[in-house]
Amino acid sequence: MFQGKNILFVCTGNTCRSVIAHGLFIKMWKQITGDMSNLQVFSAGVGAVDGMRASSEALEILRDEGIDFSRHRSMVLTREMVRRADKIFTMTSAQKKFILANFPEAEGKVWLIQEYAFGSDTGDICDPYGQGIDIYRLAAAEIQNALRNIIINLHSFENNDQSLE
Repeated sequence: MFQGKNILFVCTGNTCRSVIAHGLFIKMWKQITGDMSNLQVFSAGVGAVDGMRASSEALEILRDEGIDFSRHRSMVLTREMVRRADKIFTMTSAQKKFILANFPEAEGKVWLIQEYAFGSDTGDICDPYGQGIDIYRLAAAEIQNALRNIIINLHSFENNDQSLE
């Protein structure tokens, strides 16, 4: 049952994939559920440097979706973020393993984004950093496809919880 309201997206530098996932998740959640009350979405990187801007390609992808993330600044993943998160979605299995090795309290709430979306590990979301806008678009399409299933699953769990009360 999904009772949590804190969603964390994690990649390596928190300037590309997790930023795209963060922005798209908010937009898609609003479109699918119509409600953002009590929902917090945030992102971080396992190898991030605090304060970096999102890549220009990630910002372009989001702008094309009507999302302004120009104020985004990267954040390194912290124990507090892991503690606060109800669901943690990583872009690669290596990131998931890193989180579990360094934050054992994440057990049961950290998922490879493709794993949670499709019920099995269908692979990593490749890192588009430095590879041009076309590779960013491919990564964004994979993320968006996964997010659609994640949101539908989370929202249906939420509705089932409310109907049981």
